[in-house]
Amino acid sequence: MDFTPARDTTTLSGLDQPQGQAKRISSERQMIAKLDPAELQDRYLRLYDDHLVLKQHARKQEDQIKKLATKLTKVVGDKKKSEAVPFGAKSGIRDAEIENQLAEYRNKISELREQNKLLKQRVVLSQQQAQAAQQMKKSNVMYDSVSSRIDTGQSKRIPSPLLHNVRVIGPRDSFRTSGTTPRVNSGLLEDARMTNKQLEDSLDKANQQLNSYEQQIEHLRQQLSQRDNEHEQNLLRLRSQAVTTTGGDSRVNLQENIDMIRLQRDLRDKSDELRRLQTQCTTFESQNRSLQLTNAELLKEIDRLDRQIKDEQSRALQLRTELRNGSRSNTVIHELNAQIEDFRRECELLKEANSKLVSSAFNADREREFREKERALRLQIAQLEATIKADLGERGNLLDKLTLEKNSNQRTDDEHRTMHLKYLEMKEKYDDLAEKMKFFERESDINMKEIEEALIILRQRKQRQEPNFDFLLKVDDEKAKNVNRRILELESQLAETANELEKTRNLLFMQYKINRDYKLEVDCVQRKMDENHAEFSSRVLESGQLLDIRAERIRKLEKALKDVAYGTRQYRVQEQPTTDGHLTHELIEDAIELERGQNLIEIHISRASFNERALEYFGKNNEPSTFCSIEFFEHELQMTPIIKGKIPEYNFTAQYIVNVDDFLLYYLQKEYTLIELHQTVGQSFQTIAACKLSLKQLIEGNQGRLHGTAKLVASHQNNIDIGTFGVVEYWVRLRVPMEQAFRLLKEKMKAQGYLVTTSRQSTKTSDDIEQRHELDPNMNELTIAILNCSNVKAATPDHQPDLYCIYKFYDFTDHDTITIPSSNNPNFDDRIQYPCQMDADLDRYLKQSQLTIFVFDDRDQKDDRYAARADIPLISLAHDNEIRGTFDMHNDRGEKNGTMDVTLKWTYSYLPPSSSTRTPNQRSKSIPTNPREPLALLPDESVSGHKTIAEKQREMNVRLTPQDVLGSDSDQRPKPDLPRNSSGVPATSISRPVRNANPNHHPRTLSNASSNSKRVSFDNRDDNTPTKLQPGDQSITDETNRTLSPGKYKNTLFRLNNTFFSL
Repeated sequence: MDFTPARDTTTLSGLDQPQGQAKRISSERQMIAKLDPAELQDRYLRLYDDHLVLKQHARKQEDQIKKLATKLTKVVGDKKKSEAVPFGAKSGIRDAEIENQLAEYRNKISELREQNKLLKQRVVLSQQQAQAAQQMKKSNVMYDSVSSRIDTGQSKRIPSPLLHNVRVIGPRDSFRTSGTTPRVNSGLLEDARMTNKQLEDSLDKANQQLNSYEQQIEHLRQQLSQRDNEHEQNLLRLRSQAVTTTGGDSRVNLQENIDMIRLQRDLRDKSDELRRLQTQCTTFESQNRSLQLTNAELLKEIDRLDRQIKDEQSRALQLRTELRNGSRSNTVIHELNAQIEDFRRECELLKEANSKLVSSAFNADREREFREKERALRLQIAQLEATIKADLGERGNLLDKLTLEKNSNQRTDDEHRTMHLKYLEMKEKYDDLAEKMKFFERESDINMKEIEEALIILRQRKQRQEPNFDFLLKVDDEKAKNVNRRILELESQLAETANELEKTRNLLFMQYKINRDYKLEVDCVQRKMDENHAEFSSRVLESGQLLDIRAERIRKLEKALKDVAYGTRQYRVQEQPTTDGHLTHELIEDAIELERGQNLIEIHISRASFNERALEYFGKNNEPSTFCSIEFFEHELQMTPIIKGKIPEYNFTAQYIVNVDDFLLYYLQKEYTLIELHQTVGQSFQTIAACKLSLKQLIEGNQGRLHGTAKLVASHQNNIDIGTFGVVEYWVRLRVPMEQAFRLLKEKMKAQGYLVTTSRQSTKTSDDIEQRHELDPNMNELTIAILNCSNVKAATPDHQPDLYCIYKFYDFTDHDTITIPSSNNPNFDDRIQYPCQMDADLDRYLKQSQLTIFVFDDRDQKDDRYAARADIPLISLAHDNEIRGTFDMHNDRGEKNGTMDVTLKWTYSYLPPSSSTRTPNQRSKSIPTNPREPLALLPDESVSGHKTIAEKQREMNVRLTPQDVLGSDSDQRPKPDLPRNSSGVPATSISRPVRNANPNHHPRTLSNASSNSKRVSFDNRDDNTPTKLQPGDQSITDETNRTLSPGKYKNTLFRLNNTFFSL
């Protein structure tokens, strides 16, 4: 039985007929004309995806057809062979045919299953579409009657989660309306839903039939295997009988004939069964095909209904827009009418005012009255001017008297201040002596009585030398005289103390009066300051407006300057005619219009010449066919025409329209343009040589033109040993001159670091520091300013260094400056404020430590060295002195490498803690914080007879400090004057930095070509131990506070030994 493919001759549906197709095309054109371009693009992309899917499906079908064709040819060949083979060998061929047919049936069943899945998915999709349509219909019915209070002019969108995944509904931004949707659509959707249910039922039935067919095929396969076993057993039995019996040939033939008849009958039954199965499969395929056709028709019907709904929606939208426009026009008409009425009223009022003015202008009496009023006003003005001049004279005299009084008051204040300071010093001395006397009497082993007894014993010894025994009677007299003398001395001291206290009280009362006068004057100054502040605010506001006007002018001038510098003006490039009237390049027919910021770069390849080795590679008798390719910036490859010959004349010009920006200028300065030579071999080609063109000379001069030749270097694996392949002649030019743009590029790369603002956010703002200083007098603020560096040399003399500084002060985080590129004399102008608590730890740090500032070269390739280092002693800050001057710097080898200008100063006066040593200037600036302690009384004095200093303090409402009464012993010691340098720093504190013994442990940041500054985190250290950096605690962060892992870098910023910060 032959199985040959047959063509499907089923008739086309009504929609696929030519007349129906023409109608469909016309309706689609009308629909496309109404659609939005975005929706058209979306639908086009969807159709393109469907087209790709159909292509894949068609390829699969073709592969299956090819497989079936090969199987068919095999089956036909096996059948022809089986006819020529005897009956015994035909059974194996039939079995193979049956197996092939079963495999085909299995493939068909799997295909039908896949089609069944697709149909189920389409049914689910159609159900979702129907549900979405019902939901939109309900929502439109509910809220369509509610109109918007504000006319936005935009179409309302109804979000739906199904619209994002459903293709057939339309684009996401489509809108739905319900008022104009006909009720026919709901009936059509119901019909579609019923047909979908019928399709599901038919698919279930088809699945059941497929399962039953599979069971039947399995049962037939089992029967076939049983019969094959029986047949083999019969053959073995017959062979054994033929061997045992020698004369029974007729019987054997008879048995063979019987078996043959039986087998032919079985074969006929099997072929009938196979035909029946084939007919069932064909019917099933036809049913499946009809289901697919009905499903496609239903999908088309759904599409048609969707298009109809969209048309109705668009029509409704047009009607709404027309209605809205009509309402707008009515409102505009009403407004115009109101304006016309207002203009009429104004015109009437102007007419009345004009008539009154004309009537009053020609009245002589009024003119006479006006002249008399004018004369009276002029007399009044003259009188007022005279009074003003007299007031000004008196005011000048008063101001002169006020200045004299202020000067006298100032002198009086100075004298009072000096007298008060002298009084405090004398008081300190007196209190110190009183305390020492008290301490001496209380703590010493020697007492006044013992001293008197010692004197009596000495006198007795003298009297023993003389034979006079009257001294025993004089002992009591001496004791009485000593007691009386001591009482008189103490009474004189007490009188002096009371006199001094009375003087102090009078002085304090006078100070109280002076302070009250000062308070009144301060109130006057405060009012004047408020007035000045208001005036200053108005001036600032006016200055801000002027600055805005100036900024706008600067912006316009910068825009114009950019147009001039970068050639951003519109430029019309047109080829110049030659002497014979023809253009130099025939490829350019029209002039090229360049937009703002654009330029035209032309690369021309004239010819190429090859050397002898290259000609040997081509073959001396051959004329090679070659062409060149040009790779420039971000543009596509440009190819020259293919020229045949040993010296090819290309005469090809590649034109590139580029935007003149930093990327292009960087490419022209740093990168290369690649030109490759290719040889054509038949329909293919191979790259045989290449060369690189440097366009840096375009920036450095030549008026935007460059001529020259470049060597072609062999690049193919077969001709690498040739080396130089030849030369290529070329020229490059810029059509728009850009000398100023290139000059600005050089200046910009040099001055880029100077344009970066050096103002950094300090740890606390000045307002916060001032508030904290008012609340806590021990708060102070230190300003560290790195101004510039001079004569700093790089480690290698082949480049100028990119320098930046890093340092760490006290327990604050490390600080780094900006990077100044390509400069031996960088100007950092870096300033930062540190809020400090004036305690013993800070005082010990300032007296024992120094500020080490490291200078690094960002272009240095080695990560284990720094460019320079400056050591600044901080002891002058502990004595409230400003550090300002030029300090020498040394490199990592200890050699001098430039200088650094640094300034360190306190915002307020630095006052060390009471336990530390103070200068007289610091003691005079100290602020009283504690009440005065009462003076110690003698044993025979009573507290009731004298007032303590604390009581007098409460009476006068004056606060005094212990330093005003009891002076420190350290204040009385003379201090030796140390020699100082020009900056006020002691010369003995300046020492040369200690070099690190380990060459691999030098402070250095990671080398990076970028201009971003790096931050270095130092370790927190104790106050009494030298700073030591632990490698495990280091971290490097950039300006965005992004912490980098320490293990990511081999060389961190500071890998120092234990003695590095002992400087």
